[in-house]
Parts: sequence; C-alpha cells; structure tokens
Amino acid sequence: MRLIARVPATVANLGPGFDCFGLALELCNEVTVDTEAEPGVSWDGEGADELPTDGTDMVSRAMRYVLHDAQQSFGETIELPQLHLLGMNRIPLQRGLGSSAAAVVAGVALATTMLHLGDLRTPLGTLSLAGSMEGHWDNAAAAVFGGFTIATPGAIVRLDPHPELHPVVLIPEHVRLSTEEARRALPQTVPLDDAVHNIGNAAVMVHAMTNDPSRLLAGIGDRLHQDVRLGLVPEVREVFERLERVPVPVCVSGAGPSLLAFESERFPVPDPGPGWRLLRIAPRAAGVEVEGA
Repeated sequence: MRLIARVPATVANLGPGFDCFGLALELCNEVTVDTEAEPGVSWDGEGADELPTDGTDMVSRAMRYVLHDAQQSFGETIELPQLHLLGMNRIPLQRGLGSSAAAVVAGVALATTMLHLGDLRTPLGTLSLAGSMEGHWDNAAAAVFGGFTIATPGAIVRLDPHPELHPVVLIPEHVRLSTEEARRALPQTVPLDDAVHNIGNAAVMVHAMTNDPSRLLAGIGDRLHQDVRLGLVPEVREVFERLERVPVPVCVSGAGPSLLAFESERFPVPDPGPGWRLLRIAPRAAGVEVEGA
C-alpha cells in the first residue's frame, strides 16, 4: 500500500479572529507512506536536517494517536502495518504557517485511511482527532477543510475566500517563535474596549475575506495578541509597521514571526529587504487530500 497525503499551510487569527479564523494557502506538505518499503522515517525540504527520524515526529505521533483512539473505541486489536514514511516539507517550521497542524492532519488522514475507520475518514472526523491532539483548532480546521474557516467550540464554518484576495507571506529567515512561547506572553485578561474592538473587526474581516477585499484594511486591526507577540520580535515589528504605513492590510501569521499581508494593484507589498523571504501564495480551496486510498 502506498498513500500520499497533501496538506496546506494555514494562517490562523488573521488579525482580530484570535483562535478562530484560519486560511489555507497553496503551499503544501506531502507525506508518503509505503508499506512495501524498508520501515523508517525520512524527510526532504524544510527542516529535513532537524526533524526526528525515530518515530517521534508529529506525523508518526498522530498516526499512533489515531491507532490508540481506535483501539479504545472498538475494543479490538488493531495495528498499523510496518511502513516507510517520507515527508516532503514545503511549509517552514516555527514560522506561524501551521506546520504542526499540517503534520498532525496528515498523520490522522493517513492512519484513518489505512485502518479503514469509516466515519473518522470524513473531514469532521479528521478534524475531531487532529484538533484534540494538536490543540489549535483554527489551523487544523483550515488544513482539513481548505478555504477560509471559522472554528469555535460549537461550530466549524467554511467559506470561500474572495477570488481577488492576494495574500503575501513575509517570512523572516533567521527568526523563529514557538507557539508555546508566543502564547505564554499573552495576558490572561483584556480590557472590555479591546474585546469589543476585536468583535467588530472580526465581523468586518468575514465580510472582507468573502465579499469585499477593499474592507480588509478596516477590519484587520487587533488588540488582543499581536502587539505582545510583535514585542518578542522587534525586527518583525519594524517590517509590520512599515507595511501599515504603505498602507497594506497586514497581520501576524498565526503566532508569528511571519507576517501575512494582502496586496492590491494600488498598494503592492514592498520587498522587506535582506533576511526575509517573500511568497505570493493564493488561497487554497481544498484541505487535506489522500491519494491512493
């Protein structure tokens, strides 16, 4: 058996939609499992020289998580076959582009397919397992469903991004920021005015992302998390503020340190200079896909 899971990069938060909004991008990791090859784990692309090859990587852990869940649910002796796992990573690690969510979603999708787990192979089943394991439902929802997603404890909503959205990802080459570090820095309470500001802007962002991109600048502002996170990476804050002055709609990509901007013909995103990678990547309609099933 040979299966290939393709999972997109995702941007969470999108400014005011903290822990709720997600956007899938046309930048995909591919994970291949082959039960006829020599068992093992290998990597190509981003992080190939630093990811573990002993089975402790996120893809392998997600597959074991699914196996354990199936064993608990069905009370049967279910096992995954011996296999070789090859990851082709195009999503940079620890840059706020959902690399962890992509790995977990890939592992879940591959394991539920290999184990023929029926309902768990649906998008909702995949999201339930991936979100429970990874903890970041905003990234996981976009990775599973594609498009523009809104993830709350009570609902998952998928919407089609407007065709005139032009995302630009700005990646600092030599700066990393783990999600855990970025979350630890956040305050536990926020002023009422800031909460109201984000609620209003989040509503505007839904309209802008799906119906009228000209409203992005009006809705992308945040008061809950971005200022604190930009304070952890001053060199990123400098570029962020430079883009705001253009003016280009810009937000921290997930927990950072990458930035996501939306350019237009009138206001293109300028080159941030040495030490930065600038990628113009379209939104992706599809979420995770498994070939060979």
